[in-house]
Amino acid sequence: MFRLTRRLAGAAVAAALAAFGTMSGTAAAQPTNLTATPGTPATVALPAARTPDAVLLDLYVRAYTPPRRGSVEAIVSLGPTGSEMEIARFAVFPSDPFFATSPRELRAYRFDASAALTAFQGRALMVQVRLVPIDESNSPEGAKLTLGRVEVNPRPAN
Repeated sequence: MFRLTRRLAGAAVAAALAAFGTMSGTAAAQPTNLTATPGTPATVALPAARTPDAVLLDLYVRAYTPPRRGSVEAIVSLGPTGSEMEIARFAVFPSDPFFATSPRELRAYRFDASAALTAFQGRALMVQVRLVPIDESNSPEGAKLTLGRVEVNPRPAN
């Protein structure tokens, strides 16, 4: 009985984590690689079908590990693979490691993506997040940023 209860509890936790990590929003994003390191960008596919009023890109960060030395910034690009347009840069501040254990603990970043969404209208797009050192003399080694959710949304009404 105890083993069955542990298995059911484990399955429930796994299902909850899968739901927590699901991409959502006006345009349902498809995860490709949710973790960015200095050598590998995080990439998330957005479908070609999006609402016409979608202009904001919302990134929700689940976890962050700063580099061993120095600091990094995240470069956010949007576009078809190979033709991405940079839309923003941000740094996690404070630059302390964190891991969100619930959706309320995710750190949210919002960017105006209207230029890229207009330029690549009707095409499937990739959101790409790359980590680069702020000071080139410091190695970004050890830095890691994990996305929890990516959404494309309309601008809120005033």
